[in-house]
Amino acid sequence: MKISKYIWFLMAAMLFVSCSDWFDVTSGNEIREKDHYSTDTGYGQAVIGCYETMADISCYGLSLYDMPEIMVNGYRTVAEVMDAGYLQRHQFAQKGPKQKILGLWNSSYNVIANANEALKNIEGAENRMNEINYHVFKGELYAIRALAHFNLLRFFGYGNWAKRKAELDDKFTIPYVTVVNKDIQPQSTGAQVIANILKDLTEAELLLKDYDPVCGVHDASYYKEVNEDGWYDYRNFHLNYYAVKALKAQVYLWHGEIDKAEAEAMAVINAIGKGKRLTLAKQPTFILKLMTVSEVNEPNYSMVNETLFGLSVHQLGMRVNSFFNPNYLDGASGVYLLKEEFAEELYNNSNTDFRFTKLLFHNISSTPTGYVPLKYYQSVGNNSYFTDKVNVIRLPEVYYIAAECHAEKGNAAEALRLLNAFRETRGLYEPLAGMTTEEIKTEIGKEYQREFMGEGGAYFYFKRVGAENTPAKIGMTDADYVLPYPDYELQSGRVQ
Repeated sequence: MKISKYIWFLMAAMLFVSCSDWFDVTSGNEIREKDHYSTDTGYGQAVIGCYETMADISCYGLSLYDMPEIMVNGYRTVAEVMDAGYLQRHQFAQKGPKQKILGLWNSSYNVIANANEALKNIEGAENRMNEINYHVFKGELYAIRALAHFNLLRFFGYGNWAKRKAELDDKFTIPYVTVVNKDIQPQSTGAQVIANILKDLTEAELLLKDYDPVCGVHDASYYKEVNEDGWYDYRNFHLNYYAVKALKAQVYLWHGEIDKAEAEAMAVINAIGKGKRLTLAKQPTFILKLMTVSEVNEPNYSMVNETLFGLSVHQLGMRVNSFFNPNYLDGASGVYLLKEEFAEELYNNSNTDFRFTKLLFHNISSTPTGYVPLKYYQSVGNNSYFTDKVNVIRLPEVYYIAAECHAEKGNAAEALRLLNAFRETRGLYEPLAGMTTEEIKTEIGKEYQREFMGEGGAYFYFKRVGAENTPAKIGMTDADYVLPYPDYELQSGRVQ
């Protein structure tokens, strides 16, 4: 059964609006079930509904990179009375940050509720669904549920797990919700959350392995019927098989399971090689690969070609251009402006590293002067494929994970091989050599900052390793890293 043209219109236009037409999500995460599950189209709508909620302004539409970005990086002081200013100083009890934190919590559990509703209905549906759709839709839903819980754990849970394993495995943290009902779900221990995330990701991996087009098990003709409306194009905007593998690597590393993290990361690196098509479409634009200096230009500053999984966010420019405005006026207080000394030291004032020469704009004509990240700045005339796109998992992180794991195990040579191969694509042609494993890990930390500037990735790195000092603050503690639960959760007896 083919997916309706209505659903493909949503995918092609990428108009991520509210999914309230499909689901009525209450504050208790209860979904009022409608008649969406009599055809494959209904399950397709459910998957798209989850992605739409993920692209909401309170989730990946802004907060999931805006908040962590300002909390750890070396930006000039943002106006004290602005939400970003409070977040920069980790004043989470202020009204603005509390609202953003509440929105992140609610939207994440709404995604989970939508996924749970669809998973409940897809059980036993294999005999009435197309075989391909059944496996791919179900696999994506498991992956969506896992990712949403993992984000909640990383924001609202504690960091430095590798060195606090006994404590954090047993400590109560977020509820891992797999059911749809009115009952308040109990908190899970850290070990339970990690185990459930990995269980869902393993289910997703097994379901996708023989059916996701990215795996190359079948040629394009196998998908002719189900792809008449283009559902299986743009697999980098779905949680595809390789995105699931990369996500497993992130989870294992967060939990301190080095060997397993390395295995998942290397599986992705080896499969992608010099480039891999993540779509059934014919355009060479959609080849997943590490971009090189000559390939990075203004239309593709978002680095979508490296995206294992990303989202399309309707009118992204209206949300972010005031923060990442390279043409800010004198005295502009809301611009995310990197201090010159910080940026130039971090990037070694390189004249070849495109992350410094192309993805940062040095404004010296306005006061104060500084560097503005351009990755998500939406300029007029951008190629439509690269416009309004937000990265969730990018290929560089897989290289960092693999290199860090090798360094942790004392294999400096392999860690440097991976790190140098990656750095060369950025325009850093002189290989690193003669470094201890500790020096390599320090360099990887700097690479996280350089690579994910403007994306919020440095926050998760610093929190994962328990960094006491960040560019934003000396003397970081759990109180700086851990977002507080919403008030109503604490009032209901949650412990954090």
